[in-house]
Amino acid sequence: MNYKDSVSKAIAYIEARLTEKLSSAEVAEAAGYSPYHFHRIFQSLTRTSVSEYISKRRLTRAAYDLFHTDGRIIEIALRYRFDSQEAFTRAFRKLFSVSPGQFRKRRDMKDTLFRAMEKLPLDDAGLRHLHEGISLEPSIVRLDELRLVGLSIPGLRSDEIGRLWRSFREREREIKRKPGTEGVAYSVIELAGEGWEVLYTACAEVDREESPVPAGMAAKRLPAADYAVFSHKGTLARLNDTFQYIYEEWLPRSGRIRTDAPEFARYDERYLGPADENSVLDLFIPVGPA
Repeated sequence: MNYKDSVSKAIAYIEARLTEKLSSAEVAEAAGYSPYHFHRIFQSLTRTSVSEYISKRRLTRAAYDLFHTDGRIIEIALRYRFDSQEAFTRAFRKLFSVSPGQFRKRRDMKDTLFRAMEKLPLDDAGLRHLHEGISLEPSIVRLDELRLVGLSIPGLRSDEIGRLWRSFREREREIKRKPGTEGVAYSVIELAGEGWEVLYTACAEVDREESPVPAGMAAKRLPAADYAVFSHKGTLARLNDTFQYIYEEWLPRSGRIRTDAPEFARYDERYLGPADENSVLDLFIPVGPA
């Protein structure tokens, strides 16, 4: 059995026991290795420790239960092996940046890319993408105010996003682009409204001057901000794996805090289409200082 098979076997073992008492040593034994040796194998392939993986998967499942059930928060906390509601709340806030109670109230969080509540366990394709499809250390850049014009829809349903992009491509010539940005497009993900609804916008950059907004389109003005810029290579089907790495792995150890500015993707000549394994796009995550 190779190391990737061993890690996949360990992940399956973990997934079947998230509500049970579970130790790193027990997982290593199930995979057929000593705890010390398996810790090194697991961390090298998943970029996290066994205990961290268990904790994050429990929190992910707990978030799912918070959204889809009426169970009391303390009951959910105990189900996923947290000693108290206070300990659960601290861990939940550290991973999701909101308390369990706040998360439950935000009914559209289920559709938000930067919330990991319904992320699936790592599989072989996910492990390969982690090693080949993500820039593990981002560039930190400062961008001036960004003015964009395009078409918006609520939510992140893939079929509707596909239709949105087809409509945008049909009408993008109506937009007075900023010179030098031909062939470059953006998708902006933001939360808006009292219910923190998710809004997705397919758009292009326009001049700093006041530009006309074609009928039915929306104008966006993103304030000057610092961004962590990650490159994603591969199909859009693996995009959630990249976001999972950013928010569950890189952001907590970076010492940075995600700010309230919208996150966005930038598509240029490297983007070859949603199903092309060689497509590359850049993800801009707004962050504060380390």
